[in-house]
This record gives sequence, structure tokens and C-alpha cells, in this order.
Amino acid sequence: MSRRLSCWVAGLCVIAITSCTAEHELPGPSLVKRGSATATQPRPSSHGVPDFLLSQQFDLGGEGGTRFGCSEDLNDPAKDRPSVWLTSSEDENVRAMLNRQSLLCLYGFPKSKTITVTVTAGGRAYVTPLRLVSELSSEGGGGDLFNGRPIEVQDQGDGVLQSENLWFFPPDPARKAIALDGRLRLAASSGDLRTANEVPLGWEEGAAATEVEWKRHQIAVYGYPPGTRVPIGLYRVHNDEDAGGKVAVLKRRVGEVVMPASRIAVFTIPQDVFRIVSAEPESGGQYYCLSVPGVETRDEPTCVF
Repeated sequence: MSRRLSCWVAGLCVIAITSCTAEHELPGPSLVKRGSATATQPRPSSHGVPDFLLSQQFDLGGEGGTRFGCSEDLNDPAKDRPSVWLTSSEDENVRAMLNRQSLLCLYGFPKSKTITVTVTAGGRAYVTPLRLVSELSSEGGGGDLFNGRPIEVQDQGDGVLQSENLWFFPPDPARKAIALDGRLRLAASSGDLRTANEVPLGWEEGAAATEVEWKRHQIAVYGYPPGTRVPIGLYRVHNDEDAGGKVAVLKRRVGEVVMPASRIAVFTIPQDVFRIVSAEPESGGQYYCLSVPGVETRDEPTCVF
């Protein structure tokens, strides 16, 4: 489980199998080198929707993301009033990104009173209490804006409160509702003080487990254009001295999802495939994982399992 959790923190690797071989799945795709990963370019289809192909192989190395914080997002106009937002990127345009490490930010709220944050999605309100601490703990209370558990926040000075790192990946039905809406609707209150905000949803292509404990054996594939057929592949991961780390090699194609208007599709991992990817590493550290096509917006493919 430690291997799979480390893959989850590093990013997102979705891995799977089918009766097709890599040669049959990839009939001479055009390859483009992106950072440490060799990925396939999408090719246009007759319907105007791109067909994505699985990478034949990719490296699991790569540098961590750039650090960012709430104070960097706060512009001068926002200082005239209390505000609440979620930031998932160092980009100057503050956006919520699915399956991204994120920060909950507040400005202009009293530190002596209880603060609650509410997310409204799909006709339901998700209420989360905040707990002001002098130092953020490693666990952080386990809150994620959707499970009702408290989220720790720390005073950053100049009226800014910042949470511990959160993984922004809402459960359904909130996930689908937020995706269709294209924004995260937040509200924060403390006594008579209340503010609301709508954070735009930014898109990256990728995949993630729908539940951390894999109770349903499902992955959510997200971010690709509506109508796109996105394949899912089973990869064998092994150490490669020439590559300077672990390399994932495509073995088989497990299946595909067709992206709906929400740009989020759910794929149920076949039982026999799930047994393969959940098995302990083989001698020499080899193991199997699932992955979706490489994407242009990241330095390396991400691992889910």
C-alpha cells in the first residue's frame, strides 16, 4: 500500500490490461518528447474530436510542483473586503484544478471567532468548520471541503489565513456538478460576517481513483474534450538504469471511456486487472499500474495506482 500511496502523492498513474498487444494498439503513432516522458500526440478523427493514443512507455521521474501560497494570490482590490478562495496552481489566474494539491485561502476574517466554509454543488451544501492553529499538523484533521471534517488554517499575516495542503477531488455527485458548472462555489461565514466567491475550474487531462480505499475499483478520467475516446492501459513498471529511474512500458489496453459534457467519465477496473495492479511488487521491484494518454500540460504522466 505504501507504494501505491506514494504514487498517489507524486501524481496520478492509471494502469490496466486487455487482450490487445501494444503493437496492435499503437499503429505507428507520432511521438513527441515532453520532459522525462515520451507521449503520443492526439490525432484528429473524422468527427472533429481528437483520438488519444496510449504512450508506449514513459518515465516515472520528474520534479515536484512549484510552491505557491494564498498571499501570492491576493490582489489589491480584494483587500477592500473579506474573501474566500481555493488555489490549485501558482498561475496568476487563481483556479481550482481537479486532483491537484490545493490551498484553502481566506482574507479579512477575525481570528477570534469560529469560521465555516460552505461549498454548494448539485443542489447540496457541504459545510466545513475551520480550526485556527499556530502550526499546521501533518494530518491536518482530514478535512477536504466535502466530508465535514475540520480543516486547519494558519495565520499568514496581513489578514490572510491559509489551510494545510488539500487534494481537490470532490466525490460524486459534487464532482460532476462542479465540472458541469465549470466553477467552485464557495462561501465563508463568521458571526455576522459572510462572503461568497466563484472559483473557475481549470482543466488538465488525467485520472484518479474515485475513492482512496478503492472500495468500488473505479477511476475517474477527466479533462479531455467532450466526445473524445480515451483509452486506459496496463503498464509494467521496472527500474531502467539508462533512464535513471523507473520506466512504465505499455503491455495491454484495458478499455476506454467516452468523455461526456462534464469532461469526467468513470471507468470500473475489471476484477482480473484489479488483482494485477493491486498485487505486491515482484522480485526486482517490478509492478503493474494503469495509465491514460500523456498530456501536454504536465512534465510527466501521473500515477493513480
